[in-house]
Parts: sequence; C-alpha cells; structure tokens
Amino acid sequence: MAIARSFLLVFGRPGKEQRDLILGSDWLEDLASRGWLEKDDLRRLRKGLPRDPGEWESFVLTTFDVGFPSPPVPLFETHYLKEGSAPGVLHENILYYKAFGCELKEGDSDNPDHLRHQLGFLVILCWLESGAGASPATVRSALTARKEFVERHLLSWLPNAAKLAERKAHPLWGGLLRA
Repeated sequence: MAIARSFLLVFGRPGKEQRDLILGSDWLEDLASRGWLEKDDLRRLRKGLPRDPGEWESFVLTTFDVGFPSPPVPLFETHYLKEGSAPGVLHENILYYKAFGCELKEGDSDNPDHLRHQLGFLVILCWLESGAGASPATVRSALTARKEFVERHLLSWLPNAAKLAERKAHPLWGGLLRA
C-alpha cells in the first residue's frame, strides 16, 4: 500500500512532498531495488530536475496539465483510447469507484479516468485487501477488483503514456510511468 500511496503522491498535484519524495529520498532507489527502474538510470532520471518549488510546479504542470491542443503527456486513460467509447470508459471508472463507496470530490476538474483518481482507488483497494477491519468477502472483492481494474484501466494505457513521456518529457516521467 505504501508504494501505491507514493505513486499517488508522485502523479498527484505538484508540491513540496512530491518534489521531496523524488529528489530527497531513497524512493527511486527503492523502485530500482524492486526491479522497476534500472539502477544505472537513477542519476539520469534525477539530472536537471528543478529544486525551486515554483520551478518544480511549472515542470510538473507543463508536462501533464498544460499545452495546446493537449499537454505533452496527458494523464487521462481516454486520451490513449484505441477501442471503445470515452463515455463508456469514464462510466466504468465511476462504477468501480462507487462499488467500493468512493466518489470524486465535488468540483474536482479532473475526469474519473485521470491517473490520480485511478491510483487513489488502488490505494483504497490495497487498504481493504490488508484486512483493515473488512470482512473476508470484502477482502476477496477488493483483491478481485484490484486485479481487474489494473488490467482494464491502467495496463490499457500506461505503457503508451510512458512511451509518449520518453519522447516528449524529462526521462523521469517515462521511467516512473513504466514502473
């Protein structure tokens, strides 16, 4: 669950905690020790990253949120949709969330298929899987839902987002989206 929470922080709103996790901790080394990043890449992934809070915020926003006609690396599942309908994908995300009592915050401008929401949902499923006072049936449901959700709603688009990030953004983002 800690790994899911850290990815939620990294792909959430830009801020000090996000910057500190990437720049000032051993988090990237931990991912490399798990085989999710190449150990030789860690220096390259950190090279040129801004340390100033304002520059960090601009760095993140201009990668994922700002651009015309779209940002360099949109973090929306529907942006990478090859089959099916965007409304269907959005609806299915919402149905997964509702099945476990989750709702998007009112006024949240991001679609339900934004990586931030998808990772937040995974954190909740991991918490339920841990037992955390949940019934055995809920634990089983959470485990099944997590596997299905990852397959249907993350693995369907994150590899393409990683490829796009490798072409259009700082190397850090492609590496983390591949992890």
